[in-house]
Amino acid sequence: MAYGAGMTKVLICGVPYGCDNVGDEAILASIVAHLREIQDGLEISVVTVKPEETARKLDIKGVPLVFDPHSGRPMWTDEIRQACEWAHVYIHGGATGIHDYPMHMLEGLRIARECGCKTVVCGTGGGPYNHKFYEGRKTKLLGIASKATLGLVNFRKIAEGIVTKKYRRAILKGLNAVDLLLVRDAETRRTLIDYGMDSGKIHVSGDSVFALEPAASNAADKIAADANLWNDDKPIVGVCISSQKQVVDMDAVVRMCDAIIEKYGAHVLFVPMNPHTDDKVGDDIAAKMKRGEETRMIRGYREPEDLLAFLSRLHVIISSRLHLIIMGAVAGVPSVGIGRGSGKITNFLGRFGLQAAGEYLDVNYDLLSRRFDDVWNRRDELSGVINVEMKKAKDLFKESMRLMTPILESDKGG
Repeated sequence: MAYGAGMTKVLICGVPYGCDNVGDEAILASIVAHLREIQDGLEISVVTVKPEETARKLDIKGVPLVFDPHSGRPMWTDEIRQACEWAHVYIHGGATGIHDYPMHMLEGLRIARECGCKTVVCGTGGGPYNHKFYEGRKTKLLGIASKATLGLVNFRKIAEGIVTKKYRRAILKGLNAVDLLLVRDAETRRTLIDYGMDSGKIHVSGDSVFALEPAASNAADKIAADANLWNDDKPIVGVCISSQKQVVDMDAVVRMCDAIIEKYGAHVLFVPMNPHTDDKVGDDIAAKMKRGEETRMIRGYREPEDLLAFLSRLHVIISSRLHLIIMGAVAGVPSVGIGRGSGKITNFLGRFGLQAAGEYLDVNYDLLSRRFDDVWNRRDELSGVINVEMKKAKDLFKESMRLMTPILESDKGG
């Protein structure tokens, strides 16, 4: 893509884009589209694992993202720092960075400010940050120290509490320094206020995927054909269980999928949001089902706009992936959600008066089947509620994006 002189330069970073996670790519595609809606002629670059492919898809410039071979964490390379020096505006885009990986988010914002960029956090969410140590030498030593007190003092809990407070102070300081803070939901806003942030600093924008537009219907037809879907009128239930923080009681999910076929007379379609990981979980579920051979799966990576066009053909979704639940809602499809610890799925379902079917650690068949039965029996009613609420959510996101206008029009460092 050729850029002209005098254009405002925008660098988008955040989650590891380019890793075939449909939710992350949906976040990015929507942010790029709506930046172009509010200002013509922007030069946009994106930090991504697949710079050439991302550039081709979105008509932007790609900046390579690489991972540390030892820790597996994204690295702040010289090339990314040079991109920050090039940019006028740095946008940390989407996901649950305030809860899941706050120090990565804060480091990117710090580097961008040092390079003179205006900084924006766009549609990011997260509940209260609570630090947990990985099992290793440190936790063993803390355990030994606790045993020496006959269990009267839990040194691990104390140490984790100290680190938690340190991280929360860092989050408060880092986000107070941004030029525009757009958070995903009211719960994230309350979390930051509890940390000590001025409420006037925080704008609830919603998730950028609320405003994602579907592709044409022929994209949905191709997905259906590739998945060899059933040639009948039975309803279809989409299922996606994340490989991250995987549900402990997977037998509950297996039983639920069999019940969908046997009790509810519907089809089960596995809808991986990351084909490198979630498809294996779906295959494992199908292998344990009594009627697993009757299920189907959408294989391979699908562009978010294409998948969104297809999702309207589903009747209910069961998922522990937030962005499948969100994309389902954009398509008017109600979901049964399973939380993964951050509160994001519970918060989103609450918009429609729905409760999650527990968390990945404690979900069981009885609770999952009750939640499914409720959504199944009210799916038409819920679809109407969801359509109304998602129209409001889409409008709010578009309105919130316009708050960037003065930032996009300002000179670097001005």
